[in-house]
Amino acid sequence: MQPFIVIRNYREDDEFKCQDLVRDYIMSFSTKSFFALMFREITLQFIVITWAIFFIFLGVPLLFCTLSIPGCIFFLFTSTYFSFYAKAMELMKVKPSQSLVAECYEPFIFRCSPKEASYEIFVENCPYDEEYKRKFRCRIVAAISVKNHHAVYNAAWICRFAIAPDYPYQKIMEPMISLVAKKCATGGYGSLECTISEWQENEREFYDEFGFVTRQIYHKKIIGSSLTVMKSQLTYSLRNDDGIQKRN
Repeated sequence: MQPFIVIRNYREDDEFKCQDLVRDYIMSFSTKSFFALMFREITLQFIVITWAIFFIFLGVPLLFCTLSIPGCIFFLFTSTYFSFYAKAMELMKVKPSQSLVAECYEPFIFRCSPKEASYEIFVENCPYDEEYKRKFRCRIVAAISVKNHHAVYNAAWICRFAIAPDYPYQKIMEPMISLVAKKCATGGYGSLECTISEWQENEREFYDEFGFVTRQIYHKKIIGSSLTVMKSQLTYSLRNDDGIQKRN
């Protein structure tokens, strides 16, 4: 049986599944972020300062001061992990104005990897009846939510986005973003905004190909001005030739 994906409007009973998906998606970047931060200059400075404090001020033998290296690395790992966890919890509680989910239907015995499988994509209307759908196992593999942007006038903001690992990113997200853009344009918005971090390479490549342009690049402070993360704010114009009525 051919697996397929249905992109449909969010329902209230999808919330817990979407929250789990968002949490897993956000946490998937924690390891990549940890290795990126571990090789920055501030990490070396932190290890040297900790070593010096132990040796000079606390009188710890030089040999035991080497324990500051794994100690600092462990501190960096836990800090990174819990910062991502806090961000995931924050996004899980977001109450968006509109949301879409991608519901994947696969045979119960499905040995093929999602990257290797060929999925049919149906937007809003699924041609199969409920009896046929019961022959498949069903799970939500992607979700996207938008709400009013508080800083940009007449703009919608992609505030919650997630996709399960190994699933075809572009094949799923392109119709979802297209449908979101269509709904936002119908609702009177002038642009669609999103923010991505420096380690989201796949997302950046997709948004560039879709037509998003960079509004600004900035560094979000993590620990003062010493430890920052580069983020990009992207924008996609929703205006057509006839113009879209602005909303307050």
